[in-house]
Amino acid sequence: MAIFDRFNRVLKSNLNSLVDRAEDPGKLLDQTVIEMETELKRSRQDLVTQLGTAKRLEKKVGEANEEVTGWENKAVLALRAGDEDLAREALKMKQKAKQNAENVRRQADSAGAAASQLQGTLETIEKKIEDLKARKGTLAAQVRRAREGAADGGQRFGGGTLDELEHLSGRIDQLEAEVEAADVLDPDPHRASVEQRFRDLEKKSGGAVVEDELSALKKRLEGK
Repeated sequence: MAIFDRFNRVLKSNLNSLVDRAEDPGKLLDQTVIEMETELKRSRQDLVTQLGTAKRLEKKVGEANEEVTGWENKAVLALRAGDEDLAREALKMKQKAKQNAENVRRQADSAGAAASQLQGTLETIEKKIEDLKARKGTLAAQVRRAREGAADGGQRFGGGTLDELEHLSGRIDQLEAEVEAADVLDPDPHRASVEQRFRDLEKKSGGAVVEDELSALKKRLEGK
């Protein structure tokens, strides 16, 4: 996902700069926080867009269900007027509207799940940024000590600071992998296949469904 790519570009670029001893670690960590907060703000806009899409689809679900009800009401009206053929045509239109409503419902569910997943991911990244902000002074001091030790022939440059930033980058990679896995596994491919087979079956038996509905409507009206 582009969101994860943007965060990791910031981290990895600044990780490379930390190795350069000409760079001031305090300023570099400040810049890292600023850049990550900028990416977080941009990603929140992506979230707003995703939430807007989910909301629009939910509205379309309501409209599609209203169309289903509308065609059934028209079928009832036609039967009361003694026009069975017109009632049958109305029920055929109802079946088409029902299929459309089911498709829109699936799209709305998918958009809602994607928005929820993105929101959770951004909350996790935001906590990591806040942790980095709270500890950047300590981390900068660690880099300076590590540089001094390396210059004196001591431990490998970088110490725990680079390891921690690399861990954050790795955590973002993990989040991306989790999102990609969810995209593959949800919905369950077997379930999706079974549902598609039933939809195909319903299309083939559409005429029988309409006749059954017509018969049920006639009985309902006769009972009133």
